[in-house]
Amino acid sequence: MDRLNKSLMAATLTSLLSGTAVADEATTKGNLQITSDDGNFSASLGGRIHFDTYLFDTDIEDPVSTTDFRRARITLKGNIYDWSYVLEQDFTGGDTLSGYRDVFLAHKFLNGEIRIGQFKPFRSMAEMTSSNEITMLERPFSSATGLYDGNQFQQGIGWTGVLDCFTLGMMAFNLRDAGTARNEGLGAAGRVAWHPINTDNETLHLGTSISYENANQNSPDLIAEADYAGRRGPSQVMALTPGDLGGDASTAALELAGSYGPLYLQAEYVIGSFEGNYYLFEDEFEDEFGAPAPFPCDPEFGCYIGDQTIHTWYVQGSWMLTGEHKAYSTKRGAFSSAKPSGDGLWGSAWELTFRYDTMENRDIRHLEASSTTIGLNIYANRNVRFMFNYIMGDDDFTGDNTDQFGIRAQIGW
Repeated sequence: MDRLNKSLMAATLTSLLSGTAVADEATTKGNLQITSDDGNFSASLGGRIHFDTYLFDTDIEDPVSTTDFRRARITLKGNIYDWSYVLEQDFTGGDTLSGYRDVFLAHKFLNGEIRIGQFKPFRSMAEMTSSNEITMLERPFSSATGLYDGNQFQQGIGWTGVLDCFTLGMMAFNLRDAGTARNEGLGAAGRVAWHPINTDNETLHLGTSISYENANQNSPDLIAEADYAGRRGPSQVMALTPGDLGGDASTAALELAGSYGPLYLQAEYVIGSFEGNYYLFEDEFEDEFGAPAPFPCDPEFGCYIGDQTIHTWYVQGSWMLTGEHKAYSTKRGAFSSAKPSGDGLWGSAWELTFRYDTMENRDIRHLEASSTTIGLNIYANRNVRFMFNYIMGDDDFTGDNTDQFGIRAQIGW
């Protein structure tokens, strides 16, 4: 059935594009674009392929060194009269619904647009950065890679826009994406980014965001998790609010970033609160958190988990060895990748990168994990990039110090 759905989707897109191409104007600048003669209908076809290799230097944990398609997406977007649409499918999702990414319709409003459908809640500068533009192989813990684990694309309604030198976004959403079971959980998020300086050579960015999630009937657990040795490596649960108990989780974040010529720096600090008031048997606690409880547990009821306060922060930066400058996207309120100037080896651009990332549960002793990453990005051209990351992991709770060497071959159009 899943293959049939994907085949029907491909056939529909092919029919749409071939049917309009006879009478309408088609261009291929950057990607395939088709616009009707009257300008009322348009469609463009894009995509991305991220192919990864993960090699581990194991410690206590023993993850499998392997290869993986991190992303393999096709994106269709365009306009129908004064409404726009985005339909994006990631074929690494496992099935059609789980592969949905941005799937929404939008209408212009107040120097921005209202969106209805599935898209990212507006929280975290790292989250607003496109996967084609991120500095490292993965985003830091302050994103859906950690603090909002599994809650990257949500279904709801929101608005985003640019007013003067401010980028704003707000969203009300259900605690599900297309591939998640129907539930009654609700959430809301909002973000304000300010760029008082933004020229061709320098940018200063300040930002803040808040987020709130309330679990209800059939809601998934609200989890903060640290993949301290990179994707496919060991992970540490940092906080847990069971979805079936109707608890909530909230966060507040500060952002500071800037660039000057070939240099770039970015940092975020987030405080999160996860509701508790539940018990776990001692073996359940160890299964969830990876180590025995560091506090006495009741022989009859087990280990009591109260409200949990999470602190996570990171600092990352880069130096473009070939002199390029990382541009700033006012639409996203986040930095984009540098574009090769043609002065590097074989016309490519070279970027040295680093990041220190940490997350801590202030209410469970020693529950802290961090990672230190050094890397090299090679931009073969505007659409092709190769990434090399060495990640040094540190899990204080279990004592594990697994490291990872990750490689990515990436193309986007």
